[in-house]
Amino acid sequence: MITVTHKQLVEIGRRIRDRRKAMGLTQEKAAELIDVSLTHFKNIEHGRSAMSLATLMNVCERFSLDQTYLLTGKNIGSNPIIDFYNSLPEKKKQCFERTMYYLDQLLER
Repeated sequence: MITVTHKQLVEIGRRIRDRRKAMGLTQEKAAELIDVSLTHFKNIEHGRSAMSLATLMNVCERFSLDQTYLLTGKNIGSNPIIDFYNSLPEKKKQCFERTMYYLDQLLER
């Protein structure tokens, strides 16, 4: 099991707060946007509370934050394969995923 320190929670909360403010959102609107109570959102921003994986994914999606940046503060930079994948329509994403799966299977041999 991975343990998150209080310092890490505070840093994650600060990154969320900075992004929320940059987006011009109140805490109330941000909490509504990621589907958590206002109290829980305030606790996350102040590093007093951890969040579930589902909430973390909602924060990243709704605030347009990279998961690595949110958790570590490090920007991993642009990845052309991920950028390409993200630009695909949903139906083509499924085809791409199958292709990558079969390619992985071939390389395992």
